[in-house]
Amino acid sequence: MSTTANYGISYIVPVYNEEFSIVDTVHRLHSVLGTLGIPYEVIIVNDGSQDKTKERAKQCQDAVLINHPINIGYGNSLKSGIQNAQYDWIGIVDADGSYPIEDIPKLVDEMKNGFDMVVGVRNNAGQIDRPVKKVFRWIYRTILRLVVKDSIEDANSGLRIFKRTMVLELLPFLCGTFSFTTSLTILALGKHCFLKYIPIQYHPRKGDSKVRHIRDSMRTLQYIMQGVTFFNPIKFFALLSFCMVVIVCIPAMVFAVFRMHTLSLYYMIFGTTGTILIAMGVLGDIIRISFTQMTHNNAPKRDLL
Repeated sequence: MSTTANYGISYIVPVYNEEFSIVDTVHRLHSVLGTLGIPYEVIIVNDGSQDKTKERAKQCQDAVLINHPINIGYGNSLKSGIQNAQYDWIGIVDADGSYPIEDIPKLVDEMKNGFDMVVGVRNNAGQIDRPVKKVFRWIYRTILRLVVKDSIEDANSGLRIFKRTMVLELLPFLCGTFSFTTSLTILALGKHCFLKYIPIQYHPRKGDSKVRHIRDSMRTLQYIMQGVTFFNPIKFFALLSFCMVVIVCIPAMVFAVFRMHTLSLYYMIFGTTGTILIAMGVLGDIIRISFTQMTHNNAPKRDLL
């Protein structure tokens, strides 16, 4: 792993079964980054693709290729790229054609103003998302408003640029799957980093989505709880206590009023036990993450094409 960096930007493209779009994505990146007047590199992280993504990636000129023998997740792919990057700024973008690569210069201009991270905000995502995704996005944003003090315009946008020094400090705490960007946003705010949001035009992705809404939404909720607990534990436990009162205590009192004392007692016992277990689980996970930070291993080495 490289421990020093230089002025410039390393743009990471994590891919999994993107054989039909990876070459075009890298070509567009070179076309845009080449106009910035600063040193740059493009890093492709092939996360155990089962199609011809690896062969297509090898066709990309002037790119760095990191191959994972098996699929280990979107976030872990980005971590591999970050640890092997050579420049001060790290950029990320998906290879599915959904993000406007041509807007990268706008993000770079804001980074020059001293921000720690600049995020492309998908203002039109609601017009493109499927109904089920709209529901999950609304729930997710509502939870963020409740637990995070700062306004987050787009927590999980996949088009952003950030300082390498900032993300290396947070790396052991970041999610290894699709919630990587969400955990990065929350932890960066917890570290009082300077964030800037830039509106971008979002497009329908090419090919099938790899996101599993229920599974990945639960993981996102987990990392929201981790981030808030780590930097502002009082807020998390206050919210947990409020939820316990609403979901457990009030119904138990209603059961008691209607003389359903046994049901009321069981409701209180199981509800209280569940709340305690959730709190212990979150605290245990924070201990695990802290231990991971001390024993963090290096990522795969760079392989130049």
